[in-house]
Amino acid sequence: MAQADIQKTVEIDRSKLFSVITRYEDYPKFVDGCSSVEVERKGPGHARVTYHVSMMKDVTYTLDHVEDAESGRVEWKLVKSDALKGNVGRWVLKDAGKGKTEVNYEIDIDFAFPVPGFLLSKLVKGSLPSMIESFVKQARKG
Repeated sequence: MAQADIQKTVEIDRSKLFSVITRYEDYPKFVDGCSSVEVERKGPGHARVTYHVSMMKDVTYTLDHVEDAESGRVEWKLVKSDALKGNVGRWVLKDAGKGKTEVNYEIDIDFAFPVPGFLLSKLVKGSLPSMIESFVKQARKG
């Protein structure tokens, strides 16, 4: 099991960033390693999303997302996967004033196959700052 938590203040409006985070179908355009996404909307504020990504190998997993634009929260949990035993996490976005947003991203992920600790650390902790920045860049485009 690998856990990571990153907090960062970014120069982008909270609603713009939230919109990019919840447009899962656009992830292959700007998220490294994400090759395709299928989205099934379960109603307002709920989405079931299947991701196809390349980590150490090609991995497919499905997450249930709960979205709350008012509070700036997106939470998810694993439904099924060919390579993961667990994947839970959340984005929490808070208005920091003057067009800035305080971002808190948390993830707890567990692979179904052995992964050396240094690789887990690199995958989960090492890539988070650049992953968050890719969302910010995408939000600035839109």
